[in-house]
Amino acid sequence: MRTTIRQVAQAAGVSTATVSYVINGTGAVSGETRARVQATIAELRYQPQYAAQALRGRSHTIALVLPGAADRIADPALAEVLAGVAAAAVARGYHLLLTSGGAEDEVALARSGRVDGLLLFDALAEDPRAAALARDPVPHVWVGARPSHAGGALVGVDLHRAAQLVTQHLLAQRRRRVALIALPGELAASEACFAGYAAALAVAGIALDTALVVEAGRTEADGYRAFEELLAGETLPDALLAASDELAFGALHAIHDAALEVGIDVAVAGMDDVPLAAHVFPPLTAVRQPRRALGSAAVALLDRQISGGGGVEVVLLDARLVVRASTAG
Repeated sequence: MRTTIRQVAQAAGVSTATVSYVINGTGAVSGETRARVQATIAELRYQPQYAAQALRGRSHTIALVLPGAADRIADPALAEVLAGVAAAAVARGYHLLLTSGGAEDEVALARSGRVDGLLLFDALAEDPRAAALARDPVPHVWVGARPSHAGGALVGVDLHRAAQLVTQHLLAQRRRRVALIALPGELAASEACFAGYAAALAVAGIALDTALVVEAGRTEADGYRAFEELLAGETLPDALLAASDELAFGALHAIHDAALEVGIDVAVAGMDDVPLAAHVFPPLTAVRQPRRALGSAAVALLDRQISGGGGVEVVLLDARLVVRASTAG
């Protein structure tokens, strides 16, 4: 027998109105009460009736699910993806809603009828959103990377191939001590980048030296500190792959401050090719990712899911290496 909203309310010790507020993300509900109601919904596996909402039609709103949105929104690489998302959404008649709630909150948001589907950013290798969506499927697309053992549609760039390509370029410059400043290890994108870097070394017959791999955060300051850590090690790198341009910019500053010459003592490459990459000194070699096209493709794929026109798809866009003076020693 189907669980009712009244049964959820009784089990949680609240009114049916409060349950409705939690499901729809409306009303004034304390954090403690919201958590209790959400736990009860999960325990009883309550599924709201959406027939009335279906009669009113779709919301024509899609949610951008971005953990840590306040910190991430200004990232120049992500901003280009979001610009592509926004343009494509407007063209297809969608409004956008930015959210950074928990996994169960996001599924409940889609089930509430307030949004028609989810664009999921910054996937973790072990992402709780994947488990929530497996239990309670709603239209969704992973953007950029997908959890390592998750299904679901994906629009991104082949980061393994991109990292392998730029590492091979560094090796072709007769560099043999190629370091990697990696993104936080819990990110799915970090796994793919490391795998491509390691694959290029293996093909060249160079043993992976874990002392040359430093995990960092996302900011320029993180890149600066990461290169300082490499400088303090026993092996000075003669080349560096940074898993983002922001990390590369920080490393460039650290190299200058250490009285080393970029492109001569240390060749440096990034993984985004944001507009600033062509204007730093020296200009940064980087993998150019088609970020606006990526955002547009993600909206198109989600729109097909919402319209009932597609199953699981993986769309990987091509990236290309742009060689500049930072590796031209």
